[in-house]
Amino acid sequence: MPVEIMRDRGFAHAEATAGGVPLHEIVPGTMQSRIHDKLWLVGEILDVDGRIGGFNFQWAWSTGAVAGLAIARDLRPPRS
Repeated sequence: MPVEIMRDRGFAHAEATAGGVPLHEIVPGTMQSRIHDKLWLVGEILDVDGRIGGFNFQWAWSTGAVAGLAIARDLRPPRS
């Protein structure tokens, strides 16, 4: 269903939401799900929130980097 955005409330009211996949359901060194094989979870899909000021952006970028490297290792063919 298309929703037309009329306006926003600006940065003074901008917030990140909490909730999401609990951290105990992921492997921290790879961000891979402990529940579903071949599923990596990053950023605000996880139950992490931070203060305004870029903390949530940093969390998204950092967990994305960890997951990206883990996925690349997972896709690499085995050495012979």
